[in-house]
Amino acid sequence: MSIAPVWFISHGAPDLVLRDQPATRFLKQLRLEGARGLVVISAHWFSRSELQINVEPNPALMYDFYGFPEPLYQIRWPATSPQWLQEAVSDQLLLAGLPATPVRRELDHGVWSPLSLMDPDSELPLVQIAIPASFTPAQLWQLGEALQGLREQGIGILASGAITHNLRALGPDGSPVPQWASQFARWLEQTMAVGDRGALEEYRARAPGAVESHPHDDHLRPLFVALGAAGADRPRKLHDSWDYGSLYMGAYQFG
Repeated sequence: MSIAPVWFISHGAPDLVLRDQPATRFLKQLRLEGARGLVVISAHWFSRSELQINVEPNPALMYDFYGFPEPLYQIRWPATSPQWLQEAVSDQLLLAGLPATPVRRELDHGVWSPLSLMDPDSELPLVQIAIPASFTPAQLWQLGEALQGLREQGIGILASGAITHNLRALGPDGSPVPQWASQFARWLEQTMAVGDRGALEEYRARAPGAVESHPHDDHLRPLFVALGAAGADRPRKLHDSWDYGSLYMGAYQFG
């Protein structure tokens, strides 16, 4: 069995699925090949202190946003989370000394928004795990390392977040890209390409535009899990575009 890839996807604003944007068109044509199942980490599910795993076998969708067009709240996506996949992920985490508490919940839009475009018929089963809010970038990287063994079982890792995420800096479509955003995205991609783990883990102190790009780091946190799961694999850029001026929609595959 071949080693399953790792993906990081910038999921953008919730209404991306309804809009005709370059990132929307990209996600519609992207197929997550090389995996028989997925572990998903989203910027929209954090636990207080412990790892959690969603064991709902047919999770419904959570509409965890407000003020968007009504058709967005009518979207349905038939996700499946079979027991074999849940057990494989739980066992792998336990093997690494990271037991995950089972919970039942819906899927947040960081999961279903991109996946409903990439896998509209939900052919790939998935299981979502929560990121403990207290984890540092180094601990998130270690969590990704704990998931590495799943790739040998054909289970891919999908991290969903954002390369830049400053909601106060959003502008109309076609707005110029702020310098701090472009500088940060360029630094991040260059640093990932050379595999400088120390610099990446300390990005807030080292990267230009880091604090402006991420006033809160919730949307970059899934990237550290992806980097840990990727091991020695370097990122291959799948897409780059800008949305609402300052949202960088970078997407990457490792392996």
